[in-house]
Amino acid sequence: MDFRGRWVLLTGASSGLGLEMARVLAREHGANILAVARREERLVALREELTSKHGVQVVPLVADLARPGEPKRLFEAAVAGREVHGAILNAGVTFYGRALEQSPEDFQAMLATNVSSLVELSRHFASHLSAHRTPGGLMLVSSMAGFSPLPYQTAYAATKAFVISYGRGLAYELRDAGVSVTVFAPGGIATEMLEVSGLSRKFKAGDLGIMPADTCARLAVDAFARRRELYVPGLLNRFLALAMKVLPQGFLISRSAALYAGGLKPGP
Repeated sequence: MDFRGRWVLLTGASSGLGLEMARVLAREHGANILAVARREERLVALREELTSKHGVQVVPLVADLARPGEPKRLFEAAVAGREVHGAILNAGVTFYGRALEQSPEDFQAMLATNVSSLVELSRHFASHLSAHRTPGGLMLVSSMAGFSPLPYQTAYAATKAFVISYGRGLAYELRDAGVSVTVFAPGGIATEMLEVSGLSRKFKAGDLGIMPADTCARLAVDAFARRRELYVPGLLNRFLALAMKVLPQGFLISRSAALYAGGLKPGP
C-alpha cells in the first residue's frame, strides 16, 4: 500500500506503539493521520509534532472504545468528507495479576476495548475500504500472548487469541474485495503499559525480548504496507511463536506461569 497523502486511522495513538506508528507513518510514508485516543491533550501535541516536522495532516479524534456506541461514532467522524485508506486497530488494555482478582467492571472494559470495538470498527472500515477503486487495508494489533494460554495475564491473552483467529479468518473473507487484513503480533514492548499494568515489576525496558517501541512500530507499518497476513516481529519472537505450535501446551503454560509469577503482588 502507498500511504502518501492518504488518510490512515490509528487507535491508541497517544502513547506507546500507537504513538510510534503515527510517527513512522508521517515521517517515512507521508500519511495523513486520524489519531484516536482518550487523552485529547496528547493527541493535540501529536498533531503539532507531526504537522510541523513532516507537513502531514493530523485530525485528533477523542474516543473511549470501552463505551457503548463509540465505535460507530468514531467511524462516522473518521469518514466524514474523506476516504480512509487504512485503519490500524491498536487500542488495547491488559491486566497483570491473578484472574480472580480482576474486577468484573475491569474485565468488561478490557473485552470492549480489545475485542468488541475491534470487531465493530473492522466491519465498518472493511465495508468502507472495499467500496473504493484503490482498496486499502486493516491492521489488527494482537500479541504473542495470543498464541498460548498465559497465566497471570489470562483474560488479556484470551482476547489476543481472539484477535489472531478473527483477523486471519477475516483476511480470507476479504480477499475477493481486495482489502488486506494484517494481524501484527509483537512480544514485549518497552512502553508505558509496562508501568500501568504492573508488568514493570517483572520486566524492564532493555530486558531480553523487550523490543523498543520505535523499532516495533517500524516493523509493524512495514508489514501493513506489504499486506502481510500475520507478522511476528523479531527473530527471537518468531522462534518462540514456532515453539508454541510444537511444544506441549502443559509445558508452555507452566513455563509461562513461572516466568510471570515472580512479579505478582503478594496474595491475601
